[in-house]
This record gives sequence, structure tokens and C-alpha cells, in this order.
Amino acid sequence: MKINILLAAMGAVLGAGTARAQTALLPDTLEYARAKAYGKDFGEADRILTLYNARTSRLDGLRLQAQVLYWAQDFKRAAAVHEQALAAFPSVPALRLDYARLLVEQNQLDRAKDQLAVYETQDSARAESGLLLALISYKQLRLDAARKSLAAVLRRYPGNAAATALLQDIGNTTLPYFRVGSRYLHDDQPLRALTYEAEATLFRSWLVAPTVQLQANSFSLPDDRSASYWLQVGNKFTFLPLGLTVSTTGGLFQYSQNSGGSLATGNLLLTKTLGSTLALDVQAARQPYQAVLASARQPVMERLQALAVRYTKGDKWLGKAGVEQRSYGDDNPAYSTYAWLLAPVLTRPTVVLKAGYAFSYASAERSTYTPTRSLSDVVLNGGPVPGAYVPYFTPRHQLVNAMLLSLKLWPQKKVSVAARGSYGVQGRADAPYLYLDKALNNELYLATGFARQDYHPVEVQGEVALKASPSLTVAATYGYSSLIFYNRHAFDLQFRYHLNREKNR
Repeated sequence: MKINILLAAMGAVLGAGTARAQTALLPDTLEYARAKAYGKDFGEADRILTLYNARTSRLDGLRLQAQVLYWAQDFKRAAAVHEQALAAFPSVPALRLDYARLLVEQNQLDRAKDQLAVYETQDSARAESGLLLALISYKQLRLDAARKSLAAVLRRYPGNAAATALLQDIGNTTLPYFRVGSRYLHDDQPLRALTYEAEATLFRSWLVAPTVQLQANSFSLPDDRSASYWLQVGNKFTFLPLGLTVSTTGGLFQYSQNSGGSLATGNLLLTKTLGSTLALDVQAARQPYQAVLASARQPVMERLQALAVRYTKGDKWLGKAGVEQRSYGDDNPAYSTYAWLLAPVLTRPTVVLKAGYAFSYASAERSTYTPTRSLSDVVLNGGPVPGAYVPYFTPRHQLVNAMLLSLKLWPQKKVSVAARGSYGVQGRADAPYLYLDKALNNELYLATGFARQDYHPVEVQGEVALKASPSLTVAATYGYSSLIFYNRHAFDLQFRYHLNREKNR
């Protein structure tokens, strides 16, 4: 949802209204504080305004400090200053509108509705209150109420851009959504794969939001070909009073060579909001694993258990930290832990640049690195003993520290360009190797050893997206990965289509 964009647009309107409402020059103290705020020295502006508002109770001083604290993202203190201003000036409608906007952005929707209810009795002529009420209803999944509020705004202000955009966003959320695409990837194992995907989603209510996905894979191996098919059906349940969403998915997975029939898959994801910036994800899944040559030849099912905390602040700061356990039915679980954070570097209407840092650690109980030459061949002919991971990859004390970069551009209204990448400034792992050894009874065997390997993993992805129509978006993506056991190139082409309500009337 484009909620934060809409809030920013409403904030700009409110700010312009505030400037026009000033009928007299502010004292030098306020001018100084305002200059500091415009220069992004929010700490100094807040210090001056705290002293100023402690000596006198003026509407302009309190509103300016609330705005400064909002810009500084100190939302708790901004709310406290709003409360102070409302206690001193309860009959000023603009104060309630300011405060309601802050509360909506912090997802304190019921408190925002209370403020707007009072505001409507004082001044119902402005579009901002109707937009905020519609936004609250949208967030609470009361879509008919949201449309009703927007219709009232558009009757009074025909062509209002924010109302029109929110109405379109509601349509995109509730009307059927289709996605079809293909992906081609190849790596130096060597493995080549061509994937076709189709997905359809529909939103009806907090209880009914189904999704259907179909995936077909064709693998080209050094000495063979294989294919697999995966059908999934799921639904998303949203419990707003609890701040909880539950996504459930069940499916069937089939290898073309598997005469044993289809294999059941499933996924359960619980997401709990923890305040305005944090969310907790708990996941359990049974899913196909198809990342190495052996897993493209025979069915390998992966059990995933994951726990993660996500951080989002104003669509600018993004982060995540979590732990995962992956197992494959052979008492050899692989564990991993990770954390990453992206911070804004440059934010403009046509460009957003973020940079950050990532850490990850992964290891398994034992290695699945298996010789690809037989013992007799090595004994008779000598030479090195090559190997491959069978039937899945196992990390061993794999540690990576990486720098992150994310860039998004809008060179034209209907075109967006996105790129992201990571570079491992430090990467190390215990890499397996195989050698011929002799047991105490003089019997020869192929043994596995480990040697510390330093490397610099690299991952890069770029995307160009074209909004061909209000309903259709076409996106082309290229990705490159240089990891510890393969280098991979991937090419994607996606078509995303939202059914247009107007075309079906």
C-alpha cells in the first residue's frame, strides 16, 4: 500500500496551510528555531523550543516543536507536545488534524479516529480529514467505509489526487491480481534451469484472501534432463485487533522421474506487529530443495523452521535479524543466523539510495560433500578426488560480513530502475576436500578433510519495470551470485496484472 506516500502528501498540504495561517512575524527565537529545523539541526531546534515553550504557551511554538520532533522521528515526544498543545488550545481544529496524522502514521488508529471525530465537529470542510478517515478504514480492512469516505472527498473536491490514488490502491488490493513469468539460470556446477511461474490472488475480507501458485521447472544437467512441478494453494488471515496475520499454504510437488507420486508441501507463517517499527515472523515449512545437481535428479524435501524480527522506520530504515534451521530427514540439520540493516543515504522524489551492513553465520552437523570418482578408480588411476554436495549443500563454520547498497530510480513516470548488491568484505568457511587414506587394518578409503577458505561473496541484482497501463506492469531482472560453491547468473521476466474494476462494469 502507498500509505506513507499519501501521508507525506497530506503532510505537505497541512504544512502549506500552516504557513498561510501565520498572520504575524514570529519572535526571533522561533525564527532561529525554524532556521535550525530547516537546516536539519533538529537537536538545537528542539532545545530552543523546549526552553521557549516552558516560558510561554503559544500555539505557533508548540506546533513548531511538534513538527521538529516529527522530522527528527521522535514520535513519542511529538505526541506529548501535541497533547500539550491540545490541552492549551482545544478549539483549534488544525491541531487535531496534525495529531491525527501522526497517530495514523504510528498505527494508533482508534486514537486518531477520536481526534478526527472532534475535528469534524469543528471544521469538516477540509479534504485532509476525509482522507485520513479513509486511510484508517483501509488499514482496518473496512474497505466499503474507506470508499465511502473517499467518495465524499471527491464530491467536494473533484479530481483530488490523494483521494484518487488511495481509491486506486484499494482497487489494486481487492481486485484479482495475476502474475506470470519465467526465469532462466545457470551456474558452474554446472546446472541450468528454466522456470515458469503463474500466481493469482484475491482479497475479499480479513478471513478470505486466497492465493494459487503454479511452478514448472526444467533442469539441464551434465548427463541428463529432468523436470518438476509444484502447485500451492494458500490463504491469508488478518486479525487486526491482535496485530497478527497468519498465512497458510498447502501444496503438491512432483518430479518427472519420481514414480512414487506427489509429495506434500506446506508453509505456515505468523507475523505479529510489535509497535510501529517492529514485526515478529515465525515460520515452519516443508518445501522442495532444488539448488544442487543431485537435488535436480531426485526429490529432496527441506524442513524449515525460522524466527525473525523485522525493522521498518518510515520506509527509509529497513532491517532484519533471525535464526533458521533446515533439515532433510537425515539427522543432519543446518543452522544459520543473520542480521542486516539498510539506512537512507539519499532520498529524493526520483531517487532513493540506501546503504547498510549484513552479517551471517551458518554450519551443519556434518558435510554432504561426496566423491564423484569411485574408490577403485582413484586407487587404480590416482589423481585428485573431485566431489559434489549430495543431495544438498552443507555449510561448515561459514561466516560473512558484507556491505549492502540499494538504489531505486524513477527516470520517467512509468519507468523504475532498481539495483541492490552486497559485497563480502570478510568471508570464511571450512571448505571440504577429499583424499585417499588408509585405515588401521590397511584398508583404503576416501576421507574428507577441511581447510579454511577465505573468499568474498558477491550478490548483485538489477530490475527495470515499466507500468505499461494502470493494470499491467512488466519487469525484467538480472541477478548474479558468486558464493562459496558456485557462480550463478539468473534472468527473470515478469508480467503483473491487476484486474481493472472500470473495465468490468
